[in-house]
Amino acid sequence: MKSGEVVFKPDNSGIIRKIYLSSQKGRTPENIWANGEAGTTRSATSLLKALFDGVSPFGTPKPVELIKRFLELQNDDDATVLDFFAGSSTTAEAVMQLNVEDGGHRKFIMAQLPEKTYHINKNGKEVPTKGGKAAYESGFKSIDEVSRERIRRAAKKIREDNELTLPEDFDGSFKHYRVVEPVKQTLEEIGGFDPNNLNLFTDMVDSFSSESLGVAGDASGTKTILTTWLAKDGYPFDACVQGVNFGNYTAYIIDDNRLYLIEENWGAKQTKELLNQLGTHHLEVQSVVIFGYSFKLAALHELEIGLKQLDNKVTLIKRY
Repeated sequence: MKSGEVVFKPDNSGIIRKIYLSSQKGRTPENIWANGEAGTTRSATSLLKALFDGVSPFGTPKPVELIKRFLELQNDDDATVLDFFAGSSTTAEAVMQLNVEDGGHRKFIMAQLPEKTYHINKNGKEVPTKGGKAAYESGFKSIDEVSRERIRRAAKKIREDNELTLPEDFDGSFKHYRVVEPVKQTLEEIGGFDPNNLNLFTDMVDSFSSESLGVAGDASGTKTILTTWLAKDGYPFDACVQGVNFGNYTAYIIDDNRLYLIEENWGAKQTKELLNQLGTHHLEVQSVVIFGYSFKLAALHELEIGLKQLDNKVTLIKRY
C-alpha cells in the first residue's frame, strides 16, 4: 500500500492492484486467459479451413494463439519444441509465426502416429472413420498426412503475409522421419548361421529403402541406415554429414570423429587407402562403424587387423 500498488475502490467495494509494465518481467503468469489472447477451438477451426480451401480436415485443432502464448512464457527464442501428439501441427505453425514476429530461431519436432482416417468394411471397401471423415474426403488417408500438409501450407501463407519483413533465415521446411520395423531377420535372430551361404544377406542395404519398407518417400537404404545410426549415436537430425571417397566407395563422416561404412564392395584397396589417411592424419576419427551385412569376412578381418596396428587408437564398431 505504501508503494501505491494496492488501493481501495472509491466506494470501498473492493481492492485494486496496479500492475506496471516495468514490473512485468519475472511475474507469475495469469492462469486464466481470455479468448482474445489464447483463441478458441472455433477460431482454430476457421484458420484451418482458410488453409485447406474451406474444409477443416481435423476435428479439434488447437488455437495458434494458445501455443504461441505457451512459447512466450517459456522465454527461449532458440528452443526446440516437441509436440508428441502433433494432430494438425498447430504447434509447428505457432513456432514459425513466433519466429517471424520476434526474430527467434525456435525449431519444432512433431510426432504423430499414422492413424488411419478410414477402416475396411466386410466388403473390403474403405469407409471413413467418424472423426476422420473430413480428412478422408479431402484425400488424407492418415492423420500424419494432415500434419505434414498443414506445415507446408502454413509456411507458404507466412511467406505470403510477411513478404517484405520475412527474416532472411526463415526456413519453413521440415524433414520427415518414420519409425518402421525392418521386414528381414537380423543376424541375432537367425539360428544355424552358415557363413558359406553368400545369398543369405543379399541386398540388406536396399531392404531398408522406402520402397522395400513399404512407406512413402524416396529414401535409399543407405540413407535410412545412416539416419538411424546418427540418432542412435546421439547426433541431431540436422547434423552435418560429409561423404568421403575411398576409390569408388563412399563413406560418411561426422564431426571429424566417426566414420560410417554402409555400402557393399569394401575391399583391400579401400582398407589400404583408409589406413593411409588415418596414419598420415589426413583423416582423423575415433571410431569406424560398419554395416556388417555389407562386408565379406576376409575384408572385415583385414580392416580389423589394420586398425589395431595404427599408433592412434581407432575403435571398430560392427552393427547388424
